[in-house]
Amino acid sequence: MKTPALCLISLISIVLPTTLQARAWKEAGSERTLEGDFLKVEGGQVIIRKAGGTTVKIALSKLSDEDQKFVAGQAAPKEDAAADKDVFKWETDLELAKKRAKEEKKDILLDFTGSDWCGWCIKLKKEVFDQASFQEYAKKNLIMVELDYPRKKELPAKEKEQNEKAQKEYQIEGFPTIILLNSKGREVARTGYQEGGPDKYVEHVKGLLKK
Repeated sequence: MKTPALCLISLISIVLPTTLQARAWKEAGSERTLEGDFLKVEGGQVIIRKAGGTTVKIALSKLSDEDQKFVAGQAAPKEDAAADKDVFKWETDLELAKKRAKEEKKDILLDFTGSDWCGWCIKLKKEVFDQASFQEYAKKNLIMVELDYPRKKELPAKEKEQNEKAQKEYQIEGFPTIILLNSKGREVARTGYQEGGPDKYVEHVKGLLKK
């Protein structure tokens, strides 16, 4: 029996779910095609599931330009999403943050701040939130959300409306106010500026989340 089209590297029989992304894959420089679903990229090879559940590995370089672009579009978002989990970042979209918290099973830290005028807010950010030891803890355990109420700059209209709504909902009367929510969005505790630097603040947050 001849080797299937597209210089197939290997053929493995496995049981897999129903078809998700069936397409005709083309070999670069020829008219040969193969019907199947894209599963993932592994070691420079594209794994494709054929009808019946068998999988085939094809060198990415053997595919047409169109298929290579398709693979790049499918693989990149997943890799980026995984990388995002290991990076300290501030969300400004509260609903997106709640969605991430639920998916990643993390608690949420809401920072109600006046970033360009509130002295204690600026001090908290400089002494705690900008420090590596706090960020190391936060990126593994928290979804960080900045709800800003600046005086010297104008926020995008959508963000400003969201922040005003959140201020009323959480009855914020002063800045900074730090609110901790669990992964389901339920309020767990409130706090604010604390002396002692990032390590002490981490312990403070851990203690509040245990209550």
